[in-house]
Amino acid sequence: MNTLKMIVAVGVMLTILSGVAMAQSQAIDLGARYHTENSAFPKLPFANGDLSYGLGYEIHDENGLLQLICGYTPEFKNHRDIDYGITPEGNLLFTDGLFQGGVGILSTYTSGGTSGSKWMALYWQGVLGLNIPLGKQFSFQANAYYVFEEWNKLGDFRFEDIEFGGYLSYKF
Repeated sequence: MNTLKMIVAVGVMLTILSGVAMAQSQAIDLGARYHTENSAFPKLPFANGDLSYGLGYEIHDENGLLQLICGYTPEFKNHRDIDYGITPEGNLLFTDGLFQGGVGILSTYTSGGTSGSKWMALYWQGVLGLNIPLGKQFSFQANAYYVFEEWNKLGDFRFEDIEFGGYLSYKF
């Protein structure tokens, strides 16, 4: 399974490189994400109410966007021994008017804790949301995220595991 995740990560990077040349527009994002304690994925360090603050970059074309975000979590409610967390993510989203949805791949780095600083293995998320224009260059994204470890465990879905995020985007 790690080989598949590495292939996907390399594919995302190649898409980024080719997408920049073909992009109709680009955007910078600034926002936050509300985390939940995931019942089907207990390895995640996040608890209900943990917040991550994110900075992102987007490449837009006619029917979708590639979104790269780096989230910073200053504290974890259930893991007070962890100093902070960093979560880079890459999302491929398809758009239709105000609606957007797709899939992403991400990992979380935690500093400190009982096991020291470490990276988690790559994991996945489904994304569904709205991208609301606020004039010509700004927009607000409100997204719901469902984080999961393995594709064959999507049947373990619970509404309590959904996370929410909001980003203000500046398009150029």
